Amino acid sequence: MIQLFTLWALLNLGSFHSSEKNSNHSPADFPSVRIGDQIWMSFNWDYPTLKSWYFDNDSINNKKYGRLYFYSNAMAAAPPGWHLPSIQEWQQLIDYYGGDAKALPYLLEGGSSGLNLLMGGNKSANISPTDIFNFKDEWGFYWTSTPDGEQTAYAIHFEKGNPSIIKNTYRRANGFSVRYIRNQPGK
Repeated sequence: MIQLFTLWALLNLGSFHSSEKNSNHSPADFPSVRIGDQIWMSFNWDYPTLKSWYFDNDSINNKKYGRLYFYSNAMAAAPPGWHLPSIQEWQQLIDYYGGDAKALPYLLEGGSSGLNLLMGGNKSANISPTDIFNFKDEWGFYWTSTPDGEQTAYAIHFEKGNPSIIKNTYRRANGFSVRYIRNQPGK
């Protein structure tokens, strides 16, 4: 079933890019995977906003990673019926696969969960005359909706060669990858 869904996603992901975020798509139209009682998008979000970038500003070689978003844009770019997951929703997902020290292999690209998280690197919040991109194929960073202060928010991150998932706070001006979770009725 996951293999058929993955093939469908590869053939149809292009229809969910560009200006279609707020179109007539139903939440069920987006490639997703059910894990426990949660439904997660199975691809990194790729909707253009003012504060979003492809790694190295290169959409040809980095499209599979989706865009890297400032925190505020990650919060605002969700399509109808979806939202940026909280740190608690990420933890529920991680716990489903055995906790911080065991879940990562299940969640990464090719893992049995079907979530296919990628090590898409980041866009640094450091001020520079040019954009600073780091860690593609070495680290993955994903925003949560959980703020920590006026300038910081929680994200999960993971590193090649380290089986643990790390939860930490980062400056909201960093560019990180985004996965959305479907809204649950009544919540």
